[in-house]
Amino acid sequence: APPPAATAPPRQRPLEGYVICDFANVIAGPACGRMLAELGAIVYKLGPGVPQHGPMVMMVWQAELHQGKHSIILDAKKVEAREVIQRAIKAADVVLVNKMDNQLVSLGLNREALDVANRKAILLQLKSHQGERYTRKSNWNGYDPALQGKTGLMTRFGPHDPAAVAREGAGAGVPNFHGVASCVDYLTGYMAAWAGLAALYSREVRGGEQGDWAVTSLAVCASLTQLTLQRGEPPPSAVGHDATGMTPHKRVFPVAGGRFIYGQAPEACDVRELAATLSSLESDAAIAHFENALGGALAVPVLTVQEIAALCSDGGSKTANFTRKRGESGWEVETWEPTWFCFDGAPLSCARPPAFAGADAQQVLAALGYSPGEVLGLKQSRAVVPTNWYAWGDKPHREPLSSPIPPSDELLKEGLE
Repeated sequence: APPPAATAPPRQRPLEGYVICDFANVIAGPACGRMLAELGAIVYKLGPGVPQHGPMVMMVWQAELHQGKHSIILDAKKVEAREVIQRAIKAADVVLVNKMDNQLVSLGLNREALDVANRKAILLQLKSHQGERYTRKSNWNGYDPALQGKTGLMTRFGPHDPAAVAREGAGAGVPNFHGVASCVDYLTGYMAAWAGLAALYSREVRGGEQGDWAVTSLAVCASLTQLTLQRGEPPPSAVGHDATGMTPHKRVFPVAGGRFIYGQAPEACDVRELAATLSSLESDAAIAHFENALGGALAVPVLTVQEIAALCSDGGSKTANFTRKRGESGWEVETWEPTWFCFDGAPLSCARPPAFAGADAQQVLAALGYSPGEVLGLKQSRAVVPTNWYAWGDKPHREPLSSPIPPSDELLKEGLE
């Protein structure tokens, strides 16, 4: 951890100097690690020796979620790789995992094991079903879609017969995905980031001697999305693929040309008459109608994702910045800058573009105290896995090193020259 804020010079990012060991995969956990990196933390992304998912998860999604991180792939079945993991844990302020309790024990990442290896480290755990109280379901596994189904999100977003919904409630529809990876995954990642920040703050206030165990879950965050519906069924206008909004007056309205606007019409307004008027107006004229005929009521255009990206790619906005980034490994991605974090009125930018899985092994190992000779030995023993698992299998690893190590007495001493 860095020196206490009271005695250290000001930092541009509040987590500069803190170290995160990120063992998470898929979306929720990696999104948490990315946010901590955006806040200035050094995030070591420790990946498994064998890919745990298909290319969409392991390659495409990580183009977004590996931003700001330093990636290394380790074959944890090897003693040497487990030693690397232990060194990383000893250096960590936060150990980030999306594993069940029994998995933490088998991996040596449970709170009791951390108390032996590094008692100051915070265990930041994302789960599937954990709630406020621990029950027999708290250690169940599951993905975002499972919690969409259990909390009613799938029912809300399924196709509906409006007449049947009016008679029988939202359950009259057919459940359907709210995206394979929906708001639930991302919200869980964001909630975990705030849990980690709260735990770090608490540790520093107490003197930094003992780390906490902070937990959030998909179940908690999926339930949050339904919080406003705890007292009753959603209105027919808020369910199904053609949902318009929570009330007839504050909703999405279709306008001419196949476009839409969102407007907040006064409650006294005849909403059917308003909808008929808007359907014949172009988007700008429809918005002007809210301003002129409805007493300055709020109305804004509804834009596609591509339109929003184009609008925010010219550098003219400080609060919405969609940019193209090119990483050291040649990976080019387009994604949002983290403008959701603002300090002294200025939003942050991404600290580092994403890298291929395993591309930062040499730098990570050096930061953990390994000599050039030891790094070479770890690669030759295959404890450290090649970038993107290239040429990875049962055959001996013979790929040339991408970054040649210069001759040195240390290499000769270790018999690795």
